[in-house]
Amino acid sequence: MARPPSLRRQLLLRLLPAMLLLIVAGALVAYSVALRSAVHAYDRALLDSALALAGQIRVVDGKPSLILPHAAQEILLTDKDDEIFFRVLGADGQDIAGNDKLLPPAVAPGAEQRVYYDAAIDGRPLRVAALFTEREGIPLTVLVAETLIKRNNLAWEVQLGMLLPELALVIATLALVWFGVRSGLRPLDELRRQLSRRSPTDLRPIEDGPFSEEIAPLVAELDALLQRLDDSLDAQRHFVSDAAHQLRTPIAALQAQIELALRTTEGEQTAALATALAAVQRLAHLVRQLLALARAEPGAQAATTSVELDECVRQVAETMLPRAFAAGIDLGFALQAARVSGSRLLLEEAIANLIDNAIRYTPAPGTVNVSVGSEAGSVVLRVEDSGPGIPPAARQQVFERFFRLPGNQREGCGLGLAIVRRIAAQHGATVSIGESAELGGTAVEMRFPPPVAPASD
Repeated sequence: MARPPSLRRQLLLRLLPAMLLLIVAGALVAYSVALRSAVHAYDRALLDSALALAGQIRVVDGKPSLILPHAAQEILLTDKDDEIFFRVLGADGQDIAGNDKLLPPAVAPGAEQRVYYDAAIDGRPLRVAALFTEREGIPLTVLVAETLIKRNNLAWEVQLGMLLPELALVIATLALVWFGVRSGLRPLDELRRQLSRRSPTDLRPIEDGPFSEEIAPLVAELDALLQRLDDSLDAQRHFVSDAAHQLRTPIAALQAQIELALRTTEGEQTAALATALAAVQRLAHLVRQLLALARAEPGAQAATTSVELDECVRQVAETMLPRAFAAGIDLGFALQAARVSGSRLLLEEAIANLIDNAIRYTPAPGTVNVSVGSEAGSVVLRVEDSGPGIPPAARQQVFERFFRLPGNQREGCGLGLAIVRRIAAQHGATVSIGESAELGGTAVEMRFPPPVAPASD
């Protein structure tokens, strides 16, 4: 069976991609803004150099020339990271000074006062600031360019400077989303814990908890469902119990009448009356089993106390020994003091059914052993017999109502082990069927939870 999808995972898959996308988009925007601001600052520095060069242009005899002392050139055109280039152009692109490989922008002189653009010299990319100015009516173009080393370094510094905060933000976002989803689903965990702690017989309304506005209607519907289920089971139990109680009196009267008739009748009618008596006895046994099953149904709350399991076995044995003796069965006991929590009436019913099944299906002469003890911290009730055993393929089916092994001619109604399993479930115990290593027949084991402390009076 495929594992059901996790609500927590679905919420995370819906929330995290959107939040990560927003974080990445914010990081890209912040990176773009930071880089643009830095590039603008470098471009402004290039323009300042262009303005300084323009200030050193003089017009002599109608011809412009650049008067730039060597010391000023060192100051303007020296950079620790990048290589600086410049060029001064006059009217009609006439070279006045500088590197002739530095090309002017593809705009008409005077169209804009200043222009920034990308260019290249000998395959090396450059950033260029172009200044359009004039001296004594002569149009001039001043170009100042630099390589991109510090700009690229700045881009990496901006990226690295933003990477760590962004990673921290991503981790914090993941943690916040995880804890937010976990906190939001906590009411569901509380609901699951409440339901997981319940026994099959506990149909009480769900306790109030930290349920949100969205979970509260679900809890209300579950409470209503539990109430309807309790009412339905209660009606079913009462029907079975009432029907069985109503049948007990006429069946007992009929059995008494047949027994009286057997004592006063002779001849051919005796066999017919004996057959009828056997049928009535089977019917009486079925009614008793139905009553026991009704008591063991989920929802049938019985008084829960601390019960000495070994004493229960002894009490049941007193009623079963005559029947075992009459059937040619050696009924033995190995009992250790063991205490469990539950209903003494239901536990005695389960013990009686286990011993009755063992006696009923063990051929004479045979042996049935009943033991009570502690194993691995649990209380274990074990009933073993020397009968034919139960095939492994049928060891789960025998716990179903009215199931009987094919070819079984023994008297019975197929309810004994179903009742045992119901009673075990009410007591938090497990029932299993195996093979008796000592007697070779069936071994039925009823394993209870760890013992509880004695109940105080």
